[in-house]
Amino acid sequence: MQLITAVTRPATFESIKEALALFGVRGMTVSQVARPSSGSAHIHVYRGLKYTIDTEPSLKIELIASNGEVPDLMHVISKILSVSDPDDGVLWSSSVDILARVRTGEYGLDAL
Repeated sequence: MQLITAVTRPATFESIKEALALFGVRGMTVSQVARPSSGSAHIHVYRGLKYTIDTEPSLKIELIASNGEVPDLMHVISKILSVSDPDDGVLWSSSVDILARVRTGEYGLDAL
């Protein structure tokens, strides 16, 4: 099993979610994160104090897939990320040794 993680702009999320649904992906975890801005930093003033914003809001999408599905899922997600914007996201996978579904007590591939 592999954990596939993608960090992307919020506008790209719907396209990724629809493409993954075609592959039968039932669930994923989506978190709001901030990543370094690809452009210049913006200086804002709040109550007379200047501060710099050099990050932009992004979404972190995580899903677990069996080893056989990982290349196809990675390919689909990378195609969506490359079409939307060259600086749109980051994609990687990492190994998952043990997976357990706490509610049902299932382990391994049965927990997917």
